[in-house]
Amino acid sequence: MSTTSTAKGSVGRIFGAIGAVVFVGAALVVALALITGLPALNPFTSHTTEHHDGVVLAKISDLARFEAATGRFETIVDEQKSSKLPDWATGERVVLDAQGDVTASVDLSKLPSDAITMSGDGKSATVHVPAPVLEQPRLDPSTTRVVARERGLVNRLGDAVSGSNPTNDQGLYQRAAEKLTAAADQSDLQARARANTERFLRDTLGSVGVTNVTVVFDAAPVNPS
Repeated sequence: MSTTSTAKGSVGRIFGAIGAVVFVGAALVVALALITGLPALNPFTSHTTEHHDGVVLAKISDLARFEAATGRFETIVDEQKSSKLPDWATGERVVLDAQGDVTASVDLSKLPSDAITMSGDGKSATVHVPAPVLEQPRLDPSTTRVVARERGLVNRLGDAVSGSNPTNDQGLYQRAAEKLTAAADQSDLQARARANTERFLRDTLGSVGVTNVTVVFDAAPVNPS
C-alpha cells in the first residue's frame, strides 16, 4: 500500500470519527431536551403565531351598521301663508312642535379585506372605517304635534262648502325632519359617534389580544336622504 493511500485512509477515519462524535452529541442533546422538556434545547420546537385580523374583520363586518351615537332634538315649524287680502280673511298659520331622534351610524358591511392591518406580533392594528353619517330623523309621535292652527274666514267657508281636508301636514313633518337633521349636524353628535366607534373597535380587537389600536375614519358617503 502506498503512502498516499495510507494518508487518505487515516484522514477518512479521522473525519468519520468526528462525524460519529457530532452525531452522538446531537442525539444526546435532542434526547435531553425531550426528557427535560426544555424548548431551548429542542431543535424540533416550533412557535405558532396566530393572526386575528381576518376573524376580527368578519366579526366587525357582521354588525353591518354600528349605531355609534343617538341624540334627541326638538324644533318648531311655524308656517304662515298670506295673500293680498287681510290675514283674517284668507291667511293661514300652522305651528308644529316636533321632537325626534337622530342616529349617527358607521357602515361596516362593506369593509375591504385590507381594512385592518396587523403588526407582526399581533399586538398593534390600524383599522380603516367610514366616517359616521346621520340617519334620517325618527319623529316621536307622542311628542310631535300641531300646537296651533289658524285659518282665515274665507278659507274656512271654502272648506265647509267643498268638504276638503285642510289638515294635510305632511309638508310640515318633512320640514321638521330637515330642521332636526340640521340641528344634529351642528351638534357634537358625530364627534361622539367617532369616539364611541373608536372605543368599540378597541374593545373588539382587545378581546383577541391587540393592545394598540389606531382608528382611521375615511371619507363617508353623502348623508342618506
